Amino acid sequence: LNVGHANLTQRNLAALHVAGCGIAVLVHDTIPLDHPQFCRPDTIPGFRRKISAVAHHADLVIHSTQDACAKTESHFSAAGRVPAGVVANLGVPVPEPGPLPEGFDPLPPYFVSLGTIEPRKNHAMLLDVWDSLSEPRPRLLILGARGWSNEAVFTRLDKAKSGACILEMPGQADAAVAALLRGARALLFPSFAEGFGLPPIEAAALGVPVISADLPVIHELLGDKAVYLNPTD
Repeated sequence: LNVGHANLTQRNLAALHVAGCGIAVLVHDTIPLDHPQFCRPDTIPGFRRKISAVAHHADLVIHSTQDACAKTESHFSAAGRVPAGVVANLGVPVPEPGPLPEGFDPLPPYFVSLGTIEPRKNHAMLLDVWDSLSEPRPRLLILGARGWSNEAVFTRLDKAKSGACILEMPGQADAAVAALLRGARALLFPSFAEGFGLPPIEAAALGVPVISADLPVIHELLGDKAVYLNPTD
């Protein structure tokens, strides 16, 4: 049972079959193949090899959503074999809020963006929105580490540090993130692509409104419990 996208090589999986093992693999998503523009170029060929190995050797593939299943099985078909599959939504426990970060004032209104700061998460659009707002602007809390291939956004965030409106708050403990999320007016999730999408579900579990990109996977998981918008508008 492989749930981590690691060790998915033709050699390893073939050896497991020789040893008499059945093979079940959880494929999280196929974003590197569907949206290579949002991924590091050096990771894409390796991911393609993993999908090919799973296509040829897995006895069962576990998909987290119907949307992810359709995309993954399309790539399996192109590789020459579509293994048996099952859709099993991930279990998402309700976050347990703890104390707010020291010195944080929860009273002025704020919104939260939660996720690694990388191109697929579309932080640039949020910064554009905040630039267009008239005063007094609500606060935007950006919770997540800086990722890759996003230097223009990093530069804008560095310039924003002198103001109190946009707050980059990486490295928070899970309980602090949950506390910040619980107090937000809404979670903002303008992502261009997701295989599942944990932050919207965690926000909804806390009763926090979700404003999400209009993605099929979020519709599948949250239905009418989110507000859907065009992530480019």
